[in-house]
Amino acid sequence: MADNNQTTPTRGAHMAPAHAKPAGGVGSPKKKSKAPLVVLLVVLVAIAAGGGIFLFNQWQIAQRNQEQVESTPKPEVVVEEDETPENPIDFATLQAETPDAYAWIYIPDTNVNYAIMQSPTDDDYYLRRTEQGETSLFGCIYTQMANAKDFSDPVTLIYGHTTDDGTMFDDLHKFEDQTFFNEHPDMYIYTPGHILKYQIIAAYEYDDRHILNSFDFSNEQVRVDYFNSVLNPQSMVVNVREGAALDASSKIVQLSTCLDAYTSQPYRYIVTGVLVDDTATE
Repeated sequence: MADNNQTTPTRGAHMAPAHAKPAGGVGSPKKKSKAPLVVLLVVLVAIAAGGGIFLFNQWQIAQRNQEQVESTPKPEVVVEEDETPENPIDFATLQAETPDAYAWIYIPDTNVNYAIMQSPTDDDYYLRRTEQGETSLFGCIYTQMANAKDFSDPVTLIYGHTTDDGTMFDDLHKFEDQTFFNEHPDMYIYTPGHILKYQIIAAYEYDDRHILNSFDFSNEQVRVDYFNSVLNPQSMVVNVREGAALDASSKIVQLSTCLDAYTSQPYRYIVTGVLVDDTATE
């Protein structure tokens, strides 16, 4: 989702000498009609204009995405002992404007600071739509119906595009850098009434299989084996947090995005966090 005028004769065409007369008669050759050329030029201009309008619309959407990132306050919360904190996300207003928004994700020192959407009817609805339902190459951040909205599943997959301007899940690729990975262990998900804190334990390239359809996480042994693969990924691009551990009762969130904004490759980049704290809010 990301972003000569010299004419050459056609190879093999018959090229008559300048003094040759047209076959079948004497005199000057008839001039060819310019109508097909004019029609072709009109069609090309129309195509170019349509493409320009489309790109301009996508640029406007990208600008709005960037403005949202810059204008949205970073919803970090400091919780005092014996204090019930106020939820930093105004879910009443958010859901009045975008009814499919049910949570909010925030990763410090990145642009990952967005509502999480889930369509009740179409798993891929937000793949190419904004939170307001406008068509967009950049889509938005979303989950699919296989996941519960309270993050109680053993594995929750959150999807977002890699872009070329740092929006959506583009900044997840910062976790490819070991220093950044080591210095940024925290991720937050806000839901009505809760602040969920996750420790980022692994970031790596993975194949493009649909994880929720490929593993039966209701089976304890399947969960344990999958969690072991998260901590020991078979990837050349990988960071794993030292001392991280998972067991059959762990609840993880996996953020899934493309390897880059321009090519379609059968791989995904996945950043995984494990739930370490659930704080009730007012």
